[in-house]
Parts: sequence; C-alpha cells; structure tokens
Amino acid sequence: MVFDPPRRRRAWRWLVPLILLAASVAALLASGAGGDAREEIAYLNEMSEQIEEIALGGDALREVIPRLNSIDRPEWLAVIDDLRANITAGLQFAEQEPPAEELFAVRSLYRLALQDWSDGVGGLGTGVLAAADNPNQTAPVDSVANAIVLLRAGDSLFDDLLDEIDRLEVRDPIVPFRDVTLAPAEGEAVTLAVSYALAARSPDNGLSLRPGLAASQLVADPEWQLDPEDQVVMPATDQVAFSVVISNLGNLTSAEEQLVLTFTDAEGSIELTATIPPLQPGAQTTVAFEPLPISPGETYEVAAEILVSDIDSNFEDNRIQVLFRVNPE
Repeated sequence: MVFDPPRRRRAWRWLVPLILLAASVAALLASGAGGDAREEIAYLNEMSEQIEEIALGGDALREVIPRLNSIDRPEWLAVIDDLRANITAGLQFAEQEPPAEELFAVRSLYRLALQDWSDGVGGLGTGVLAAADNPNQTAPVDSVANAIVLLRAGDSLFDDLLDEIDRLEVRDPIVPFRDVTLAPAEGEAVTLAVSYALAARSPDNGLSLRPGLAASQLVADPEWQLDPEDQVVMPATDQVAFSVVISNLGNLTSAEEQLVLTFTDAEGSIELTATIPPLQPGAQTTVAFEPLPISPGETYEVAAEILVSDIDSNFEDNRIQVLFRVNPE
C-alpha cells in the first residue's frame, strides 16, 4: 500500500500563501476606495438616526391628537416641542455639504421635507392652543388646516427621499431608513381642523390659557335647608342677605368682572350689582350683597350671574340660581 502524506502537505503549503495574497490584494483595493464609502455611509447613518427620532415624534403626535379634548397644555407642548427640536437638528444637519455628488438629491429632499414639517408642526402647535385660548375666533381653524397641508407635503417629500435612497448609485446605510408620517390623520384638511379646534375648546381639558370664573355657591342668611320633598325652605324672617362664592377654575388670573344678583318675587325683579376682584388660578372670594326684604309664606327666586367681559374657560358655570320658600312661622 502506498500512502504519501508529505505530498499533500506540500500542496497546502503552496495554496495558503495564494489565499493570503488574494486577501491582501482585496484589502488594499478596498482601502484605496473605502474612504469615500465610509463617509457616505456615516452621512446616511446620521440622517437615519435623525429620521428615527422624528418618526417617534410623529407617532407621539398621532397618539395625542385624538385626546385633545382631555389633555393638559404641558402634555401638548411637550409633544410639539420635542418634535420641533428633532426637526431643527435635522435642518442643521441638512445645511452640511454631503460627502458625495450622489447624495445631493437626498440632502435636498431631506431639507425640503424638514422645512415643511417644521412649518406644519409649528402651525399645528400654535393653532390648537389659539383655538383653545380664543373660543370665539375662526382664524385658528385656518391655521390648523394649513398646518395639516404642510405636514402632508413633508410626508410626500420624504417618500420621494426614500425612492432616491433606493437607487443603485446611493450606498445603503447600516440602519435602513424607516417610514415617517407626521400628518395626524387622513381626510379633508378643513374638516380635520374644525374637529381639532372643537376638541381643543372642550371644558374637560387643560389646554386653554384663560381664566375660569365660576359661581360656585349661593349662600343665604338666614340659612336655607331642604325639606323632605327636596324643596329649598328658609326659616320665617322678614329679610335675607345673599352672598356668592366665586372661584377661578382656570389657569390664568381673571380680570375685574361684574356680578349681578337678580331677586324675583310675585311682583317683579330687583337687580343688585357687585364687583368681583381679580383672582389668581385656584383662588376664591365671597361677594356679599345688602339684605333684601321678604315675607313669611312667600316663594322667591334668586339668581347670581358673572358678566364675563372677555374670555372664560367655561361660560356654563357663570350662573347659579335657587328657588326657595319662606316658612310661614
């Protein structure tokens, strides 16, 4: 039997150097052309990381939009400010010259999309707050509608950017670009803007920066009570003095306002007026009126109403009234 291991080992001794030589040549070739490639990939990776943050901000925006009727102002501002900060960082990056001619179109589309997004997010943020702060104005609806159009334009430009990235001439980043949608919803822009404005003006949220005067309590002296039939009754007396507890339930200091007390009996009505001093948010004050004559056995109605001269978070709580009967003895 003939067996010749040394010959096999000699064959491998020739093959291994050839493999090492080929690897060395490939490495040298790669190093010669790799500088530009590394710069292009690094450029695209930076852009991809920025896009990831912007996309997350878009997700947060679409999550908060359906809750406009219940959120507070700080939550809304946090979402808008975070998104705007990430877009601003992208705009600063887009001012840099790309490392390769093939990336100029990518940079241009990115910058255009960012600019539309920036204007759209800014317009949406201020428009929603303007709608909340100025419930009787229609201009905020136009602002929100324009913002939606701009956000959609930015989304469309970004889709064009993704198409440009897919071209063979452009190197792929290590982290692929993800889709970005900042437009809050589908549908006609004006219709959406009206719905957002109505939600922003809901009395159940804390979006508005405005006072919220409320006639919280109507107090009588002597004190009235409820009888077994849930009717308001007052002990027999020949006069009564009313006072009204006023609260500022809003988030802005109120202006000086007027409070009107209307006292009605079988013969007609009497109106008394008093001044409500400015109130800090969360503060209360009691406004007292001069005593009024009444007769035992008679029925009366008393109402107190705040005459708000400007803005208020909820006009429905500006009035309070009580129908009461005076006991005959």
